[in-house]
Amino acid sequence: MKTKVLVVADDSGFEHWLESADGANLDAILIRGIEPSQLLTAVESQSRYDMVFCEFTPANAMLRASFVEQFHERHWQVPVVGVGEGENADCLLAAMRAGARDFLVRGRDDATLGSQINRLLKRSAASTAAAAVPGRNGQIFLTVSGHPHEAIAFFAEHLALAIGEKQTAGEKVLLVDLATPSGAAAIFLNLNPSYNVLDAINDAHRCDQTLIDTAFPKHASGLYVLSLPEDLLGRASFDAEQLLKLMQVLRGLFTCMVVAIDGHAPIAAVAGLVDMADRTLLLSDQSILKSRHNKYLLRSLRAQDCSLERAALVVDNYRRRLGLEPRNLAELFELPLLTALQTESFNRLLSMNSGEPLYTLAKKDPYCTDVRNLAATLLSGDMKPVAQQQGFLDRLLR
Repeated sequence: MKTKVLVVADDSGFEHWLESADGANLDAILIRGIEPSQLLTAVESQSRYDMVFCEFTPANAMLRASFVEQFHERHWQVPVVGVGEGENADCLLAAMRAGARDFLVRGRDDATLGSQINRLLKRSAASTAAAAVPGRNGQIFLTVSGHPHEAIAFFAEHLALAIGEKQTAGEKVLLVDLATPSGAAAIFLNLNPSYNVLDAINDAHRCDQTLIDTAFPKHASGLYVLSLPEDLLGRASFDAEQLLKLMQVLRGLFTCMVVAIDGHAPIAAVAGLVDMADRTLLLSDQSILKSRHNKYLLRSLRAQDCSLERAALVVDNYRRRLGLEPRNLAELFELPLLTALQTESFNRLLSMNSGEPLYTLAKKDPYCTDVRNLAATLLSGDMKPVAQQQGFLDRLLR
């Protein structure tokens, strides 16, 4: 039985190109038009179909993107694939941002067209089945702090890299940086992404492996990174429910995720992430300001009936004889103390400015050892605070 697909294109050659794809066995129906709402009506008038192919050209890219967006709002389960006559970066980006699962180029993909189409159809069927049966695979480690500061992204970056070091071939790690300053994780890793976490939240309904492979920024280490756009001023605006939906989808596609967020995000989003996370790390330092803001954040989470059973304190940039000792902070927050991190201030600033993690820039900095030990603890599933284990924190506080 042939697979029925719709081809939204002005060039009838795309219909014949797809039908001639070796091994795909397609019945393609051509739909012509420009105006998005008219195209949507024409597509919806068709009986059952399994996929929509949409031609993108430099002249019609914005109109086609509008059609794809409108179609996905009503038929999220049907994959849309962009097609084009040549390799045009603007057309590719417009298609992917609008919701296309992939972008195929006539002339470039002729030899593999059939296998690519079959792969897309199989992934679509798998995604639909996964959506029908809720479940999770990957672990989520949440880093949160009440007061926005660059140390949140810096810590989350190094934790994600340390977790990535312990993964085997085929296991993927994702860093999601929702904290402010906006875009800090991408900047610290020397990335200039064209696709960000706000894009991913909007694409939650169609997030799959194809989108990850084609759009998600990737560091040289293999770490995938979704960050806020660095030119964002003020508080990021996103729907908390959509964010949580995205996280649920992503945990089925990644072995581990490290998520960073702060108290400027909607409290519903923070509470939802805490409930979802396998372990929540409250990041604080020994300053009165950050300590108070963290206390207020915890108060708000508890008022939301958010369980903090899997939450623990991480004290950043620990300094002896500063007054607020880690164990005192843990008592103030009513959380177990997981660890305290030490680092050389010069190395930290150099790492942030150079776009190189401390693991390559200053291997002997104690921060490297401390975060790697913390990553090992998290991956082991050991719920005991490091403070109760032999030697680790006591070595710091002697």
